[in-house]
Amino acid sequence: MAVLIAVVLMGTACEPSAQNQAKTLHEEVMALHDSSMAKMGDLYTHRKELLRLQDSLPAADSARQRGVRYGVSKLLEADEHMMQWMRAYRVPDLQKPKEALLYLQDEREKIQKVRQEIEQSLKVADSLSAQLTNKHP
Repeated sequence: MAVLIAVVLMGTACEPSAQNQAKTLHEEVMALHDSSMAKMGDLYTHRKELLRLQDSLPAADSARQRGVRYGVSKLLEADEHMMQWMRAYRVPDLQKPKEALLYLQDEREKIQKVRQEIEQSLKVADSLSAQLTNKHP
């Protein structure tokens, strides 16, 4: 009986720590979200710039036209993946810390990938813009 009580007490003693870990991980996921959201306007601005530059290209310049379409598609994909992540994300129940930790670890990985995709698409757009305006990044 004493062993059972000790096990129960140890289990409940671990809960606040797991809850704190889940809360901290939730804050980390939200910080990644916030830093990614801060770049959403850049996706739009870069897309508009590429489309403006595309309009100035001769129709016969198919290689550059393809490059611009590729850059625009990467910007649109990054935007859409961010929107998909936000639609799917649910704040976990921190009263169930073990489940919350598993969910948040998975969500952290997903939002890190979205953030990397945003950053990469912006680099591609910057490079294309530089090439089309004869500037070097």
